[in-house]
Amino acid sequence: MSHLVAYFGNEPENMACALLSARTALYARTQRGGGTVGDGFGLGFVQGGDVLLRKRPRAEAAEVDLYGLVHDARADAFVGRVGLSHDGNTPAEDADPFRFRSWLFGSVGDLPDADFEAIRERMLESTPAFLRRNIRGRSSSEHLFHLFLAFMHDAGILDQPTPAPAAVQLALRNSLAFVDRLLVAAGAQPLEIALAATNGRCFVATSYGYPMRYLQIEGISDCPVCQAAADRGGGGPGRRVPHEALRAIILEANPGVIARPGWHEVPDRAALIAGPDRIPQIV
Repeated sequence: MSHLVAYFGNEPENMACALLSARTALYARTQRGGGTVGDGFGLGFVQGGDVLLRKRPRAEAAEVDLYGLVHDARADAFVGRVGLSHDGNTPAEDADPFRFRSWLFGSVGDLPDADFEAIRERMLESTPAFLRRNIRGRSSSEHLFHLFLAFMHDAGILDQPTPAPAAVQLALRNSLAFVDRLLVAAGAQPLEIALAATNGRCFVATSYGYPMRYLQIEGISDCPVCQAAADRGGGGPGRRVPHEALRAIILEANPGVIARPGWHEVPDRAALIAGPDRIPQIV
């Protein structure tokens, strides 16, 4: 089964330090390795307003360790998905996450192909032409992302560097409600999905029938990552390395995990939002 992870922090150079306590949430076995997760992974980073993507639709090993893949990066945020398909045949253009300008978006969940095809044209009709031109594949996630962008465009916040998280969440909620109405009208089941979006200054995530939880990092009194680096560099053991101003949110949407100690559940149909202060709010 696929799962989604995301990170939003205030100190790009210390991203690995914040992620260490969530390492178990960043690891999975691929289906090819005998586990329950589908093949492949996709990663997206927001670094100083630029969005970079790395996608591997086919798993190259039996395990995917996202921590090992991202710990050397210096990013304001990232969104990653492990498990892109059950047969390793997802093309890169259909693999989460997706980007547009400074925005990064990823989702995981269940929208059967037949249900999506029944509403795809209506979704495109509601998406402005300048956004439709950016759609590269045929995945429901990419189309939903661009519908979300359309609602942000209508609200006048698409190109704001630091939009109000509540306004972004409203655009996301409206786009999901629109898709839900289309599905009901087509006689299909409502959405069952979890997703996250960020531009590095604003973060929103929500879940419709897909378990989601988050871990809040509020400073590190003694960082084992930096301590280990100091030891390797000859600094000697015992030197305390604090990150008192580090603030971060780590998100996981994974139905294969019941709970994690220290993590907080995001209620179904609620949203987790945060702005530049990296303080999470449930709305």
